[in-house]
Amino acid sequence: MLTKFRSVSREVVPVHVDGNVTIDPSAAIAPGVLLQAEENSRITIGAGVCIGAGTVIHAAGGNLDICMGVCLGRGVLIIGSGTIAPNACIGAGTTAIDPQIEEGAVIPTHSLIGDRSRGEVSVVDAELPPPPPATNVAQSAPADAWDTSDAWDTPIVEPPATPPPATIATIDIDLKAVKSVAGRANFDRLKRHLFPNG
Repeated sequence: MLTKFRSVSREVVPVHVDGNVTIDPSAAIAPGVLLQAEENSRITIGAGVCIGAGTVIHAAGGNLDICMGVCLGRGVLIIGSGTIAPNACIGAGTTAIDPQIEEGAVIPTHSLIGDRSRGEVSVVDAELPPPPPATNVAQSAPADAWDTSDAWDTPIVEPPATPPPATIATIDIDLKAVKSVAGRANFDRLKRHLFPNG
């Protein structure tokens, strides 16, 4: 079923809705969004939800709840069942499989959430690796910080000598002998039109 929503600019934009989908009237949905719920599944879009263009929300194997105030960036893909808690923000290009996103969470762009085949359950739970240990390499200071004698030992490279300029052959053209010049007819016609007495 192709549903048409009114955008902020008052133009009618298509949003594809298929299956058991409930959308709060205050939700803002950009063009090209696909909301699809398989059999025995449901999608619920809460109040104040903002869904970016090209986002795909596909409920499968259960209910998918997009709670109040959630912001989904452009091109987000959400598949499966789960809950995106209120006021969470998911960056553009993110893929979420069976999402369980906490309230107020901020997910960076192009994240992958819930892909258990890679050993990660969620980007939110992932920790940054510890910083590398500091190395204590002793750096020997020069005896004289102002000693630049090695800079003066650099050999001077002379630029190559430029060859004398080549002589350019000139050709004398007798303009009276030239019968036609490209565009001359158009020029003459324009000249007669602009200056009929000239």
